[in-house]
Amino acid sequence: MSTSLIRCLLAVLVLSESFESVASKDVARLLGVKRPTVHRSLEVLQEKGLIQKELYGDVHLTEEGRAMARAMETRRDDLTMLFARQYSLPPEECVSAAFALMSALSEESLEKLRQF
Repeated sequence: MSTSLIRCLLAVLVLSESFESVASKDVARLLGVKRPTVHRSLEVLQEKGLIQKELYGDVHLTEEGRAMARAMETRRDDLTMLFARQYSLPPEECVSAAFALMSALSEESLEKLRQF
């Protein structure tokens, strides 16, 4: 999954844990991107069965989407800590590196990194 899709999914998770309803404009604001960018990402996430989006309405995570988002959140945090501890990278670079690896490496490779 691309970095932008991962970020979008995690943004929906964060917002849904804090607010009763989540709109695409809220996701766009949180990510600091324009609404059309978020709209396309939300369409792809819906096609993958990770969210349900009402026409001109709220965005909701599916059970599968919530589980995947939580797993990705944990993986992001684990990789971020790895880069911070092992390589003393600045925090924002640790997060960027974590997202880059999450979108580029296989599950098997990511698991090996996590065990490191």
